[in-house]
Order: sequence, then structure tokens, then C-alpha cells
Amino acid sequence: MLQNRRIFSSMAIAALALTAVLASGTAALAITQDEIITLTKLGIAPDEIIKAIEKDKTVFNLAVAEILALKKAAVDEKVIKFMLATPQRFGQAGGTGPTGPATGQPGAVTPEPEPAVETEEERRAREEQLRQEALRLLEEKRQAEEAQRQAFAKGVLAKGRALADEGKFVESIQAFEQFMQQGGYPPDSDEAYLAKFGIANALVKAGLYQAAARQLVDVLLAGADKPFFKTAFEQLRELRKKVNYSPPDLEELTRSFVGEFSQSFQDEFNYVLGEFYYDYNNWTKALTYLDQVSPAAKDYAKARYLKGLVEVRNQLYKSAVQSFQDAILATEENGSDSEIADLAYMALARVAYTNNDFDAAIYYYRKVPRGSYKEATALYESAWVYFVKGDSTRSLGTFQTLHSPYFDHWFHPELWILEATVYMNICRFDYAEEALAQYQTEVSPLGIPLKQFLLKTTRPEDYYRALVETVAGKEVWGLPKPLTAEVLADVEFYNMYRTIKQIEKELAIVRPRLPALGEYGADMYQKLEALRSARIREAGVKIQRVLKETEATLADYELKVKEIEVDLQDEKLNEEERKLRALGGGEETVETKEVAKGGESAIVGSSSWQWPFEGEYWRDEIGSYRGFVSDACARE
Repeated sequence: MLQNRRIFSSMAIAALALTAVLASGTAALAITQDEIITLTKLGIAPDEIIKAIEKDKTVFNLAVAEILALKKAAVDEKVIKFMLATPQRFGQAGGTGPTGPATGQPGAVTPEPEPAVETEEERRAREEQLRQEALRLLEEKRQAEEAQRQAFAKGVLAKGRALADEGKFVESIQAFEQFMQQGGYPPDSDEAYLAKFGIANALVKAGLYQAAARQLVDVLLAGADKPFFKTAFEQLRELRKKVNYSPPDLEELTRSFVGEFSQSFQDEFNYVLGEFYYDYNNWTKALTYLDQVSPAAKDYAKARYLKGLVEVRNQLYKSAVQSFQDAILATEENGSDSEIADLAYMALARVAYTNNDFDAAIYYYRKVPRGSYKEATALYESAWVYFVKGDSTRSLGTFQTLHSPYFDHWFHPELWILEATVYMNICRFDYAEEALAQYQTEVSPLGIPLKQFLLKTTRPEDYYRALVETVAGKEVWGLPKPLTAEVLADVEFYNMYRTIKQIEKELAIVRPRLPALGEYGADMYQKLEALRSARIREAGVKIQRVLKETEATLADYELKVKEIEVDLQDEKLNEEERKLRALGGGEETVETKEVAKGGESAIVGSSSWQWPFEGEYWRDEIGSYRGFVSDACARE
């Protein structure tokens, strides 16, 4: 008995001494896992053990087996949780165990083994319970670390977005780049996703749309369940108004489920995909998405217009008419893009013309308002309808309108040929000859310089430079300036050109900031330069194609002029014969000619108010000119 008391007394003294050492100053060693087990067995309170760990800032990187050992030794759960949190509290240790001395080192206290009092089945059950508990603790630790990482990432994101909103896109990109470099996050991590969006957002805010395009697509393709899917989608759509950007991998967006978003966003999403498939001539899929745009959507008018174009391409004219009419009504009802109404009226007019309904075609052409960017095209096409219809009065008046200074940026070389044909048909041969003379003065001289330009120009880049410099007034390439109008009127070229100008603008923004942007900026600048060169080549090929088509068209017109000249001489002889037969030997009829300006006389106004054309054009009179030249043909 005395001996047992002495042993207990010795253990108590040792425990007190060990506690004193752990709580003391600089000479103490870091506490180990085995020492914590010993202190627990000696009955030291959990708070005292935690104080000892906290005092020495011991870091424990516990594995599942180690947690099981602690649980088996009845170490308090509070102590185990504190040990698991030490990497976040005190920093990561170099090894896998605690920073203190390992088992077997001097100073380590080895606990006495406990006698086995439980059955094998009970032991296994207890160990399984301890294992599950250890796994739970590790999962809690992982979740805590993940929460800390996300909180840090969101803090970086908030800071970066704030910098972007302030116009400090360089500092914003630097913040995200530093975040990625320091964290070493894998490309598919949430942190990488946040950083990618942050950089894309900074680029968009800075007006660097082309530079941001690829990043935004990557953010979108990460999935609709990601936090910035909607924002990235809206930014990409705004971006596409600035640059011609429709990469094939946008088709992967069809895998995204957007049913949990608002109806307005679903409408926007469906329209963009419908437009995407329309651009790639996939009519079936285009209609699938366009039909899902609801009537209340801002994009409904555009969706119906595109649907009508698909139907026209497939000669479904009745359905197309309904789609175009729906588009017009939508612009009136929900305040969507009014230009869609102009396009729809043009489309309805062309459908009517295709079906030889000339009156309906004229009706729709006249619906295109003054000031619309489609006004000149509507006037030109309506003039052609008047011509085919045989309405010389209105066709001549419309030709007169198209010769006005308001439309001198358009190139319609065949107008003089059409005028000559109209005059010949009403036996106004002198006017017909004047119209042909005008063609030979204004149009014929353009053919040879164009041919020479095409022969000596071979590189697409030179075609682009020639066009840009010719439009700017430089006469160094030999390209006739009037012919540039044919290229400038081409929608495909326009989209290429605006993309090139946007890229050049972005290069100018990035260039002085290259040192601050470092490797990221150098890579971005190089990609923009390469993209600019590629777009210029594409534009050059387009320019060459348009000019070659123009050359062929001018050659056809020259043949047409010669044919009209021959027909004109024949008609003059035939008309003289008809007049002689009509006179029957009597006096020759006297022709009353109205004073003409430019080949015909024109009356301005409606059926209730008219006044003679005096050589001046007024903007509010456009579309109201009439050519009142009487039919001089003799009737037998």
C-alpha cells in the first residue's frame, strides 16, 4: 500500500513537472501527440492541454490513424478539434506530424498499455466508430479550410471588381494574376473560375471586348450552375455588338439548363442560340430556339424576323409574311428595336415582288421611313419595281431622287441604263441618248482603272489598305473612289471592318500598359496583333471578291449600253415610219416637250399639290418626285 502511494505520488509529481515545463518559457520543447495522450491519462484538464499547445504554437497534421489513436486514448474531442485547426492557426508544418519531438525522442513519455477487457466484436465496433468520427473531423477540417479559401477568393474578387469599376483594369488584372500565382490553383478549381471571370470583367469594363471574348466563353462553358453564368452571357452579347464574334464552341451552350433563370433571361438565351444557328445555316435548330422566344421579350421582333428569313430561304412565303408582320407588330407593342420594322417591311416588299404583286411591293417599300439606313435601298428597289411595272412617271421620279446629293454615297451605275430604257419605251429618244451619254461620262471611265487595279494587286492586305486609303482621299492605288461604295455597302465587310477598328482601339489601349501587365499583357497583345492580321486578310479577300463582281457587272452594263444604242436607232427608224403612216400625208404633229433637268422633268408633291422641279432637292421631298414626260410614240 505504501509502495502504491509512492508510485502515485511520483506520477503526480511527474505530471506537475511536465505541465510546468509545457507552460514555461523558451526552454520548453514543442508538445507531441504522445505527450497529449499522457497528459490525458494523468487527468490534466483539456483546457490546460490546449493552452500548452497554444503556448508553443505546435502544428499537427493528423492522419486518420493518428486521430483514431487519440480517440482510443480518450483524448477529449475539444483537444482533437483544436489540434486539427492548428495548421490554420499557426501555419503549415514541414512534415506530416507535429513540430515537436516524435515518439521515442528524449523527453517523450510513453503511456502504459491498457488491459484488454472488451471482446473482439466490441473492439471492432468501437474502432469503426472511432474511424467514422475521425473521418467526420477531417471533413469538418476540410470544409473549414474550403470556407477560408472561398472567403479569401471572394475578397480578391470583390477587390478586383471594384478596381475594374474604377477604371483601373491593370490593377484589377494584377490582383487576379497574383491571386492565381500565389494559390497555385488548378485550372478547374472554383478559384480559377473566379479569377477568370474577374479578368474578363476587367477587360470588358476597359472596353477591351475582343481581348475579353475568349475568357467570357470559357466562363460560360463552365456551366449554368456557376455564379457568373448570367453576367458573362450578358457581357458576351454586348461584346458581339462591337466585334464579329461567333465561335463554333458556343454550340456547347445548348448543354446548359437555364430553366431556373427568369423568363426574360431564358428568352435572351434562346434568341442568341437561334441567331447562332442562323449564322451557321442550321435552319432546323435555329427555328427550335427562335420559336421559344416569348412575345413579351425584347428580342421577339428579331426572332420573328429571322424566322421569316429562314422561311423565305425555304420558299415558305405565306408563313414568312406572317412572321414579318409579327415582327412589325412586336416593335410597336413592346418597344423593341425599330430598325427591325424597317427590315421586315423590306422583306415583305421583296416577297411581294417575287410573287409579281408589284402594288404590294411598292406599298411596303414606302413604309420604310425617311432617315432609315434602309431608305436608299428601299428607293432603289422601288424604282426597279416601277420600271418592271411600266410606271414611267414614278420610275423616272425615283431615278431623279437617287441622283440627288442625299444618296451620292451609293453607287447605282445601272440607273442611267434604266432611264434610257424608259425613255426609249415612250419614244423620248433624245432623252434616252442623254441618259446613255451620262452613263458613258460617269460610269464607263471606271472600268479600265478597276481592271488595272485588280491586275496589279494580289495580297489581301493590299486590298484592305487600298480601300481604306482610297476612302480617306488618297489617290495612290489607282482604285476609283466611286467603286468603294460597292464594298462599303456589303454587310459582311462592314462587320469585318468594325471588328478590325475595335481591335486597333484595344491595341492602342494596351500598348502603353504592357510593362505593368507583364507576361499576361504581352500574351494578350500578341494575340490581338495576330487576330488583327487575320481579320485584315479576311477583309481583303472580301474586298477582292466584291470588286471582281463589280468588274464583271460593269462589263455587262457596257454590253447593255451598246444593245440599247442599237435598239434606240432601230426604234427611231420604226417611230418615224409609224408617224408617217399615222399622218397619212397630213401635217406632222408638234411634240410638246417639257423643260427637263438631267433627262426628264420632275414634279414634286402629292396628287393634291405639285410644283415643278427647279434643280434643288429638299430632304422632306425625297420619295415624292414624279417624272411627267408624255408618251411620244405614234399610235396607229
